[in-house]
Amino acid sequence: MANQMVALDCEMVGVGPKGKISVLARVSVVDYYGRSVFDSFVHVEERVTDYRTHVSGVTEQDLKNGVDFGLVRKSVKQVLKNKIIVGHGLENDLRALKIEQDHTWYNIRDSATQYQPYMRLDHFGQLRPYRLRDLTWYHLGIVIQEGGKPHDSIEDARAAMALYRKAQPNWDYEIDCRRRNALATFAQQRRRY
Repeated sequence: MANQMVALDCEMVGVGPKGKISVLARVSVVDYYGRSVFDSFVHVEERVTDYRTHVSGVTEQDLKNGVDFGLVRKSVKQVLKNKIIVGHGLENDLRALKIEQDHTWYNIRDSATQYQPYMRLDHFGQLRPYRLRDLTWYHLGIVIQEGGKPHDSIEDARAAMALYRKAQPNWDYEIDCRRRNALATFAQQRRRY
């Protein structure tokens, strides 16, 4: 089963007025054991107005040497094909790659939105995500994104996969139960018509 899982993390830079629009700048994918499977900077066609280097770690030089978005997207789609995708805030990463429609919810393991023990209740009783660095410290005793250093998408993908491995039996069981319930509900609705 380990060969059916990969972790994905992306870094973004800003384009447009004041760099408010996020575009893909780096994509990293690791396997179940945290080994790099794919890692590439992406050449950004638009004029970058905020490299967000203090957070993203991405520099102007990185993007000058980056690979065309279409080629990166095609390569990543191939790597992710028929895999369970692990990550933290995957919705943003998949949207930046323009592949959010390619993967069903039950083939995604997102520690920011999906697994309740990795989330917190806000003062309104709503589930909210922890930061990846906090989850990694609380649950694994590992320090990432240390003291103002920029993110590293390989490190973040490895951290997300390590969190998944720690909770895998329970997390997969929860997803399987939700999937079965959804299928049962769908079958009941079809019988009504």
